[in-house]
Parts: sequence; structure tokens; C-alpha cells
Amino acid sequence: MQLRKDERKRWFLVMRPEDANQPGSAWFRVGAASRGKLVVRPIAPEGWLSLVAFLMFWIAATMAIWVWGYRSGMFSAAFAIMATVLVAGIVVAAFIRLVCERMTGLPPPEGQSR
Repeated sequence: MQLRKDERKRWFLVMRPEDANQPGSAWFRVGAASRGKLVVRPIAPEGWLSLVAFLMFWIAATMAIWVWGYRSGMFSAAFAIMATVLVAGIVVAAFIRLVCERMTGLPPPEGQSR
């Protein structure tokens, strides 16, 4: 059975600048403007597990590049740096994609619709 996008369990709470300082909001910035700040917070065990998995993959891939590739002489320093940046970009992009697929926002304040 195919679940619609809005029926899936949400793993991350994403709070945008317009969500700050609203009544009932979990995001308080007393006396400060929230200029473009985005807060992503895991709200389910799956969110925490995916965060840990992405961090472990990033560390393992970086260690493989430097310990296995560079120290063994298979990679030059320039290639190892390039590969590290490439792996970091791929891991960060994949995590952002996962967050976008499994995110939810704060509900609108009572009496106000979006």
C-alpha cells in the first residue's frame, strides 16, 4: 500500500525564522531577530538514528580516504583533499534531502491559518 507524502511519519521538526517567538513555539529568541536561521531538530528515534548514521558514514569515508588511500600511497594529498570535499558534499546533500522528505513544521498559532 502506497502512503501519501503527508501520511508518513515525520522524523524532523524544521523551524523557520517566522516561527520564532510565536506563542507555543519551542523556539525562543528573546529580543533577537531571526535572520534566515533555520533550526532542524530530530523528533523521532528514526531521525536520531539517521543523523548518527550519516555522521558515522562521513567519518568512515573520510578515514578510508586518508588512512587507506593517502597513507598507503594510493592517493596524492591533492586527490585526498578533493575526495574528502566531494564525500562531504554528497553526505550533506543526502542528509538535506532526507530532512526535506521527512520534515514537519510547527502548527500555525490558534486562530490563524497559513
